[in-house]
Amino acid sequence: MKDLFPQYNHSDSLNYSNVWQSALFVFDTNVLLNLYRYHESTRTELLDILKSLENRIWIPHHVGLEFHRNRISVIATQGNGFKEMREILNSTKNKLKDDIYQLGLHNRHTLINAEKLIHSFDELTTNFAKELETLEASQQKISDPDPIKKIIDDLFSGKVGPAYSQQCDIDDLSKKAETRYKLKIPPGYKDDEKDKNKPDDFMHNGIFYKRKYGDYIAWSQILKKAESLDSKQLIFITDDGKEDWWHKLNADGSSNNLGPRIELIDEAINIGKLDAFLMYKPEGFLKYAKKFLAATVSDESLNEARQVSTTNTQTQDLPEIKIHDFNPYNVESAVRQWLEEHTDKVDGPRLKFPDFIVDSQRKKIGIEVFLYKPSLANNELRLFKTVSKLANNKSDQFDSLQFFWAVSCEEHKDMILDLLVKEQQMLSGITIHIGLFEMAGTTPRIAKTWFTRQ
Repeated sequence: MKDLFPQYNHSDSLNYSNVWQSALFVFDTNVLLNLYRYHESTRTELLDILKSLENRIWIPHHVGLEFHRNRISVIATQGNGFKEMREILNSTKNKLKDDIYQLGLHNRHTLINAEKLIHSFDELTTNFAKELETLEASQQKISDPDPIKKIIDDLFSGKVGPAYSQQCDIDDLSKKAETRYKLKIPPGYKDDEKDKNKPDDFMHNGIFYKRKYGDYIAWSQILKKAESLDSKQLIFITDDGKEDWWHKLNADGSSNNLGPRIELIDEAINIGKLDAFLMYKPEGFLKYAKKFLAATVSDESLNEARQVSTTNTQTQDLPEIKIHDFNPYNVESAVRQWLEEHTDKVDGPRLKFPDFIVDSQRKKIGIEVFLYKPSLANNELRLFKTVSKLANNKSDQFDSLQFFWAVSCEEHKDMILDLLVKEQQMLSGITIHIGLFEMAGTTPRIAKTWFTRQ
């Protein structure tokens, strides 16, 4: 019976090693843009793989167009991350100093050397700030010559599909995309709202495009390229994590990715005339390049590719307002509500360290709140560890200090736990709560929590 439904049994019939040795590798826009998001080591390993495949790589014309249109904004966003981290660092340092001075320990506790703590904290934050400066110096600047772009230009020279030369060609594709989107036929229908709140049209070489149809235009160009392949084998790498590319199944409260949508496999076989069609996210591409191409790929690169993909997926899947809702004010409001449900008395959010002091089982507990942003994960962990040094310092305000780390999607919980597992010795004895933040209408709340004691 499987001969009647090849799209449902496609992966079972493939010799993956043979496919990797002969397939054409096609890359989506987001994979190229990720080169600006990765650290240098991950970027180098990915580029080395592309160079080793230089005779078997290709991108649709629309991918090249979207890369050039979005490159500057990605560079700018990466630069903003350093600014945000510096603001967090300065705010935490100033808050600690103010809180300690307000305690007046020099008048009440001659045995507590607060100045020594402040000096040690200053040294930690100063060294951290220097590391930030070093990292920022290596970050691509908008106005500087762009070596990453030059490498991409050189790698894909002569390996970019043809452009559409007539407005009628794009108009025909747009009409097909509009019909498909209404029927939820992949890919691209999750982008149907792109024109809801801001202009969606742009012009290139005298032809008008709609941004929301970009995925379908690129997919159409991939299928056309597939028809001309002698090998009849194609591997597509995309960092688009939405359900209009991937077959996702929600089970046991978690989302499982079962591979590319069946509709895409069907079109790859019947329209593209392919014998083999595989699709990977960057992490999977790196992982199997290591296996089938003997490429050098570190665990750090795999972890970073996964973190960046999670961040990209969060941005793709959530409404724009949801991203703005995930801010300190809303998170602290949600945490307060959660604390009121689980403790006897809550003081906070406070303007000084810690954010909350609660009464629980006749003890006073300090609660310091963090927001988790994957793009700043490593830097935030360093800051978290720095503040965690206060956990073992006694205070007449509270008996112990705990931490509440807020996340905006459940996948980030696992990423935090992975980070903390690596730091068990340094964070030994510290109680950490991880809370899933969401908006219930206009009300911020903590929908679910996880508890860990390092």
